[in-house]
Amino acid sequence: MRFFMFVSLVLVLSMGILMAGGIVTNTNQSAAYMRTLNRNASTDVDAVYFNPAGLTALEDGLHLSLSNQSIWQTKTVDNDYANLSNNEFVGDVVIPLFPNLYIAYKSGKLALSAGFEPIGGGGSAVFEDGLPSFEIPVSNLKTSLGVSDYRFDTKFEGSSIYFGGQAGISYAINNMISVGVGARYVMASNSYLGHMKDIMVNSAAGWTTPGQYLTGVATTLSNTAATLQPIIDGGAGSMTLAQLQGAGQLSTEQVAQLEGGLQSIGVDPTGLTAAQVQGAYSTAATTYSDQVPYVEAATQDVKVDAKQTGSGISPVVSLFLTPGENLGIAMRYEIKTPLELENDTKEDGTGLFPDGAKTNADMPAMFALGVSYKAMKKLRAEFDLNYYFNEGVDWDGKEDYIENGYEAGLAVEYCLNEKMRASVGFLNAKGGAKEDYQTDMSYSLNSNTIGFGFAYKLADNILLNVGALNTFYGDDEKNTDTYKETYKKTTFGFAFGIDYKF
Repeated sequence: MRFFMFVSLVLVLSMGILMAGGIVTNTNQSAAYMRTLNRNASTDVDAVYFNPAGLTALEDGLHLSLSNQSIWQTKTVDNDYANLSNNEFVGDVVIPLFPNLYIAYKSGKLALSAGFEPIGGGGSAVFEDGLPSFEIPVSNLKTSLGVSDYRFDTKFEGSSIYFGGQAGISYAINNMISVGVGARYVMASNSYLGHMKDIMVNSAAGWTTPGQYLTGVATTLSNTAATLQPIIDGGAGSMTLAQLQGAGQLSTEQVAQLEGGLQSIGVDPTGLTAAQVQGAYSTAATTYSDQVPYVEAATQDVKVDAKQTGSGISPVVSLFLTPGENLGIAMRYEIKTPLELENDTKEDGTGLFPDGAKTNADMPAMFALGVSYKAMKKLRAEFDLNYYFNEGVDWDGKEDYIENGYEAGLAVEYCLNEKMRASVGFLNAKGGAKEDYQTDMSYSLNSNTIGFGFAYKLADNILLNVGALNTFYGDDEKNTDTYKETYKKTTFGFAFGIDYKF
């Protein structure tokens, strides 16, 4: 039970706190992105991330961009397992601060750049009621004799953030071709703080711990077996319950109680002798008594206070083509980031976070394409495609359940006047999760996102970007022999940022 509980926590936090991008990669890396969803062909200062080669299109001088996004996400899992007291499990992800900082210096054909962004993760998650994987093992206590309900105290908090610091150099070979090379240093950090305690079950005797309850059940079964000993000692052990009732040695009520008890432990009472009934009760008493130490161990209080850290480097190469005055074509390739996370554990009641142990959590390689076209003086459109090479990562075996994924989108931006530009964007995403990947622990849903907002020129050298988006996810479900599970998600984000030219 504890194994499922905390594996769920690890996977949900380290791979689920994302807004836009692949399964582990964030691509929502500027306020301008949130209002368009398509920035791969950017020639503004956020091209430090989206289109490094395109920085050669900037005016000469020093450029700075600072923005922040606030993101709210709700993850819901519905599970119809018969024993569950609660069938809906909700996790809230709140990301109040998601900063992006870019700086670029352009002189002639050369541009130097640096950036800082949350390239993966980026928030904290709170699961007030855990997940089905947490609760199903506890709910199975209801199958025990006389257990009508259960309760426990559980709460898990965690954060996952992969900060990326990058630097690059871009050069305009001629008026049509620019190239860029650079690298990103990724610093990954996941932290987990949680508990599961005070597991109780309810029966006719009231609320008690599972171990105490099973001890009581074993005692009751043993005592019931003992009530038949005088009958057996009197030489009537070979008589059936019906015969004993007819002989007046057992009342109708006693026979009904004995038969009902046998049925509750899975024994058919038909034709059983007193000796066989006693044997059945004695065997069940021993079985339940033997289960007590295991149940107590499985339901004891569990706490975890652990952190995982690691780092890796990803080279980035880019190409920007301007075959016409109104057309820009950008391509960017990011090589896989090898990541190995090491545990720093203060408390681990599960044995799942051995201090110093290491796990693999690579970030996949990706190819990004952007095509920007200025259809008329005031109207610009952009098409983007991001392709994630998920199949090439090492996730300690979990990569067997994924395939390559993509995002494709379209944005339109219109100049309302000399100072304001309004925009709207659309993005379709397929993460690449196969059916066997989907669990309440870690699931990836296909989605469609709408983004909108505006850019406003506060001064000749100051540009304000404001944007918002809403993501619509398609539900997915998984059927097993014992339950059906449905996965849902919602995401809303808001951003603002300032671009400044010195």
